[in-house]
Amino acid sequence: MKPLARGLGLFFACLLLGAAYLPGDSGAAEEQKAEPQEVEPGDGPKEAEVPKGGDAPKKGEAEPAKKGDSKKKDAKPSATEAARKNAIRGLAAKIRKLARNPRPEKKKPDLLKHLEALAALGGKEAGKAAMGAIPHLDKEVRDAAFDIIEREHDKSHLKPLVAILEGKDYRRDADAKRRVVHALSVLALPKAIEPLADLIRFDEDPEVVAEAADALASFASVKVELRKPAVRRMVDLYESTWNLKESVRQEHKDKILKKQATARYKVYGKSLRFALQALSGVQLSRPAEWRRWWNSNKKRSKWGRHSVMPENRKNG
Repeated sequence: MKPLARGLGLFFACLLLGAAYLPGDSGAAEEQKAEPQEVEPGDGPKEAEVPKGGDAPKKGEAEPAKKGDSKKKDAKPSATEAARKNAIRGLAAKIRKLARNPRPEKKKPDLLKHLEALAALGGKEAGKAAMGAIPHLDKEVRDAAFDIIEREHDKSHLKPLVAILEGKDYRRDADAKRRVVHALSVLALPKAIEPLADLIRFDEDPEVVAEAADALASFASVKVELRKPAVRRMVDLYESTWNLKESVRQEHKDKILKKQATARYKVYGKSLRFALQALSGVQLSRPAEWRRWWNSNKKRSKWGRHSVMPENRKNG
């Protein structure tokens, strides 16, 4: 405010104060004092409402926040968060389109560039968006995609990852399944045990079976009831593969099965044994021992030192 305007303001304020203290008609004042004015409902100043359990807020202090106010504020995403999610949606659409392009090699540089941008944005949405690059068979592209998926490892990734294992597009894609299995082990959710156990039973690629067994070994701390389906299927496969490998039958078909079983056992034999030891809490080796242990403990609620141990036999 300019000095002249400030001076005029002070001058008029003094005049108003002086008029308030000028002597007036005392009788009239007493009459006015004796006869109170009627106040209509709703007129006049209202008293400040005091909240229960506390004093009224002092002048200049903000009113106490109500319950739920902070939650409402937090529920609204910030402008930067909304922009990040919009950017991820745009990248996800581009990645899906490029990954299924009929000329994948020409689209590889663009895919890697989009995946790099996706990694910079981060978050569980980025992990889901990166799954769109899996149809691209290039190793570098898949490495970049699964780096994002495993770094974010949000529980919302479980369902789309399991869908890849069960999808017909990846039935013969052992590389994709091995990568998904590893991502499930990083995710470490007990609900991943069942699809991993299905791979032990049904998958024909020994590398995938070995990867699934290694992943199952990381679930040793979950409840015994959740471990049982995986242990049962690993005992079945471990025993059947061993028996075929050690078969002495001379028929042509049996010789072929023996050769196949020997090759498969070399790939996943150690992984099955290690996973069984981790999930059961006992240190057995031979398939026949595992069969006897399973038959004695499959209905028990506790394993490890609570297990009924099989007799020590030479065979199997």
